[in-house]
Amino acid sequence: MINKHIHPDSYTSLLYGNGFALDVYLPALIKLGIKKILIDKNQIFNKNKTNILNKYKDYIEYFKDKNYRDKLIDYTILAVSPSKQYNLLLDHNFFEHTKTLILEKPLASSPIKALEILKKLEQRNSKYIINYSFRYTLWFRNISEYIKILPKNIELFFIWKFMARHFIHERKTWKRLHSEGGGAIRFYGIHLIAILSDIGYLEVQKAINYSEKSSYLSSFSCSFKSTQKLPKCKILINSKSMVNEFSCYYIKDNKKISLLSLQEPFPKDFGDLLEDPRVEITNRLINEKNFNYSNFNVVKLWKDIEDKIQ
Repeated sequence: MINKHIHPDSYTSLLYGNGFALDVYLPALIKLGIKKILIDKNQIFNKNKTNILNKYKDYIEYFKDKNYRDKLIDYTILAVSPSKQYNLLLDHNFFEHTKTLILEKPLASSPIKALEILKKLEQRNSKYIINYSFRYTLWFRNISEYIKILPKNIELFFIWKFMARHFIHERKTWKRLHSEGGGAIRFYGIHLIAILSDIGYLEVQKAINYSEKSSYLSSFSCSFKSTQKLPKCKILINSKSMVNEFSCYYIKDNKKISLLSLQEPFPKDFGDLLEDPRVEITNRLINEKNFNYSNFNVVKLWKDIEDKIQ
């Protein structure tokens, strides 16, 4: 169904990326009714993307040599590696005529570089959204307000265990390398860091690296200090686990009370069973009307974890 809030004939999107860009952003944009999607023809596309490019060929306009720069773009979407996103965002001319930037997490390969980019975006008064996808899930909407009214004398837990695809398929990719913006903190953990920042957590108490190889940083835990309104919170992420678990619970009087119990963070809520559930979540992201998230706090909390990790 075409989204009624989008005027199909008047919106143009520049989509930059390969895997997630084509698998999720491309169908999400089309579902929203956007008729023209610009894609860089000089990109090297994965062989398995031929079908989706052919499926949506009537909506795609290929460009070369950055000849889009003089065009007015409603959405410029970057779904590239953190290092590539960082370099693109340093070039103001890249998005000079863009109304809204949609950026991927992590914003850059390290919290220091992410803070640098945030400052530049704010200095330029850029209108931007960062795709911290958990913000747009139904489960987060359901539990976020409840967490805010939990008693302070309890301890809250988020557990996320899974086997990352790059470990399953033994892929050599930046997503497994901490130094490149991958791994359990920078690529996966940033999702939880973002929503915990949104809820109101401000400071990390301690953080522990459980990984066999420090370059991968595949597993870690960290504890967030309680605030005047929030209880202590601990998260554990293992991206090299033999079991799948995505849960949230708290302990009170030695009893475990579950708030959330899933196999994965992006369950199929409704709609086409064959469609990636992240397409619907991305629709919510693109329709975002709230540009008041404290993205600086997210990155500062991320940096606090890395400063304290043992």
